[in-house]
Amino acid sequence: MKGNKKTKKWQLYTAIGAASIIITSAAGILLFRQPSQAAGKDDTSRLVVAKEGTVASSVLLSGTVTAKNEQYVYLDASKGEVDEILVSVGDKVDKGQAIVKYNSTEAQSAYDAANRAIAKADRRINDLKESRNNTLADSEEYDDGAQGSSVSSIDSQISDARDSRADAEAQLKKAQAQLDATKVLSTLEGTVVEVNRNVSKSTTVANQVMVHVVSNDNLQVKGELSEYNLANLSVGQEVTFSSKVYQDKTWTGKISFISAYPKNSGEGTNAITGGNTGSKYPYTIEVTSEIGDLRPGFTVSVEVKSDKKSILVPLTSVITEDGKNYVWVVDEENKAKKIEVSLGNADAENQEITSGLTDGTKVISNPTTSLEEGKEVKADETTN
Repeated sequence: MKGNKKTKKWQLYTAIGAASIIITSAAGILLFRQPSQAAGKDDTSRLVVAKEGTVASSVLLSGTVTAKNEQYVYLDASKGEVDEILVSVGDKVDKGQAIVKYNSTEAQSAYDAANRAIAKADRRINDLKESRNNTLADSEEYDDGAQGSSVSSIDSQISDARDSRADAEAQLKKAQAQLDATKVLSTLEGTVVEVNRNVSKSTTVANQVMVHVVSNDNLQVKGELSEYNLANLSVGQEVTFSSKVYQDKTWTGKISFISAYPKNSGEGTNAITGGNTGSKYPYTIEVTSEIGDLRPGFTVSVEVKSDKKSILVPLTSVITEDGKNYVWVVDEENKAKKIEVSLGNADAENQEITSGLTDGTKVISNPTTSLEEGKEVKADETTN
């Protein structure tokens, strides 16, 4: 029956996929078998596909994680005394939420006075309009020409009352602005990371921070390049970086800014590999991966990826014999073949192949010493 028909399938595994143990049969055929989970070894042979990609360059940097969006609220003595700091460290705040409140007594008093002046002007205008209507009614009944001058006088008073109201409205807007200024609002959605409730106008310390808010969803890495690395890097290059806090985790990003002007000259304090002396050029990396456990203030090691595309194979695919480099491949006839290759750069996982391989070639990773030219390579038979 069709359901019992056995078909042969290639099992191609990427470098991060499941491995297959190579077993040499008596017939000279290489069988790639799925290993048991108990094996758990990284040195088993497997088929991988050579493909285009990039390796990390030799440029290593250090940097510090900072918030891309953050807000510092400083003491502003011109606003008077601080009435209350409305948040605490660790609080989550929304954009537009009040976080600091200055004493609003004077501003509130001015606001209330302006409101009363507007109400008074409105009453005056209403009274004058009523008086004008009564005067007009009397003039129609008695046809007294003298009433005309009275109406003109009332109209003049109404105009003055409207001017008074306009002045009061201007005072109200000014008072409203002063009242609004007594509350400092958060400019972003984020987390409060610093609160200082002991600020004082009498101190000589300038720029006293009362509240510091950061957005953890928008982090970046900042550091300084040496002049030796400046020529080898460009905006847009991809990077990976890690923190000593979480040594088993990595993040990705890309260079978003490199200053054209040095921050200082001489020996730098932000150490980076590749040179400890010379000018330092500030750089910024935009984090492109999930933030996860990354936090502002972390010191990270940054590895810059090359922007040059090349054929990549796992490091374990390359063998060296008599000063020459080779990889074992599976040809179109499903036979093992050893090919001499030229090598480029490498990183912790991948090796650049500059000549000898093409994109899509099947390569044997972790080749065994029992491999021989011309041996047929087969996959296990599976039942559909």
